[in-house]
Amino acid sequence: MAAPLPAIHNTGGHSPIHDQAIAQHRVPSPPSKSRPQDQYVKPKLKGQGRREREHMMKQQLLKNKKPSLTKLDTQKYRNTSFHNLCLEMLKDGFHRSFSEVFALVQQQKAEIDAAGPDSLLQDRRLLAEQEAKLEEMKKRLTEAELALRIDDMDGVFTARNLLAEYFLDTGDLWLSDHFFISCLEMAQKIKGDGRRKEGEAHCNMGRAYERRKEYQEAVEHFESFDELTSKNPDWTNAEGQSLHSEACEHLRRLYTTIAETYQQGEDKDLQEAITNLLKAFEKAKESGDGQKEGEASYRLGLAYEGIGDSETALMYHTGFMDICKKLGDQDGMGKACEAIAKSYEKQGKLDEAVRYLEMFEDIAEKSNQLTAHGNACSCLGAIYNSLGKYKKASHYFGSAFNIARSMDNPVFFETMRAEFGIANAHRALSRFMGVIERPDKTNTLKLIDWKDVRNDQMAEEEDEPSE
Repeated sequence: MAAPLPAIHNTGGHSPIHDQAIAQHRVPSPPSKSRPQDQYVKPKLKGQGRREREHMMKQQLLKNKKPSLTKLDTQKYRNTSFHNLCLEMLKDGFHRSFSEVFALVQQQKAEIDAAGPDSLLQDRRLLAEQEAKLEEMKKRLTEAELALRIDDMDGVFTARNLLAEYFLDTGDLWLSDHFFISCLEMAQKIKGDGRRKEGEAHCNMGRAYERRKEYQEAVEHFESFDELTSKNPDWTNAEGQSLHSEACEHLRRLYTTIAETYQQGEDKDLQEAITNLLKAFEKAKESGDGQKEGEASYRLGLAYEGIGDSETALMYHTGFMDICKKLGDQDGMGKACEAIAKSYEKQGKLDEAVRYLEMFEDIAEKSNQLTAHGNACSCLGAIYNSLGKYKKASHYFGSAFNIARSMDNPVFFETMRAEFGIANAHRALSRFMGVIERPDKTNTLKLIDWKDVRNDQMAEEEDEPSE
């Protein structure tokens, strides 16, 4: 059975609770919005020591020194530099610049992906990861976009050309070529400069194709540059050089390079090589540079020698020598004398060949050109040996051998030693055979003595060929 409830006493309508003192507790007010929350210091706990108080003070000071980061600052910290750069261009209204930068980054990624995982392109650093280059692109492209808004094509060309030169210096040829192409497009829209910017753009494109060894495309752009500069001979570059002379030099160099490709490899075409060398020679004359003209003439002479046309080769070699005389070029004169001597030798005019070779030997000796001096002596020795003048042949081969001993060229040294020995053998051969053909006691004793001592008694007299 349940226990009975206690009786309720009448208190006169008053509860005993109301008669007791109620403890009052103070509720802290919320922080004021006029002061930042980080300035509030937590209440200190009682019983803290000196070290704890100093530690808390240092923490508070460090907290006060930290800058307050906004949401935008946090996003900049978390995002990549490429992402932030794109956002800045879009925020500032440069949509064209953003589109071009983004397209180039995607183009590089697509090329690397298409090359496959085993390609060396996989080791290439992505453009999106190179902050300095991205900043330069942003700077120049936004300048170009601002110039485009006010229809300033000259400013657009300048900004893009600076960007192309920047990437050319950094070795990013694919980017420099991209901006050089855009420079040509902009230059064709510039009016009032006589198409000078267009000529410079063609020059830059010619160099770009030449770097990629696409010579025919390079020729087309250099010829356009030459055509524009020939109509404006007063155009000069920053160094004061005539732009027309510069165009001629570019074409001369390119025609020479194309000729060399026809002279080498399996698919040789010497006639096509000569055709290009003739173009190079004409452009060298047009440029007004005597030294380049002489080099072009010398190359042309060698090319005609290659097809067996010694007379035409002699004409160009003689022209080269005349230019070297005007310029006082001793090295060039030596090369010209050697080339002329070889042309006369092929024509069978050995006396003329010897005369120019002796001139070549004298020039090389005076200018202290050891290699040229050795070659001249070797050529003279070979000619005199073929003429049967063994004493002179031995003299020049001996000079070449002594020169070779002072040079660090083992192949030349061994060659000259062998030729010197052969020339000495030819020189002693005539008297040696005379002794053999007349086997008396005196000649036999002379032969035994020579075999024992190996002196020059077999070659004491002049051993010119008999009639």
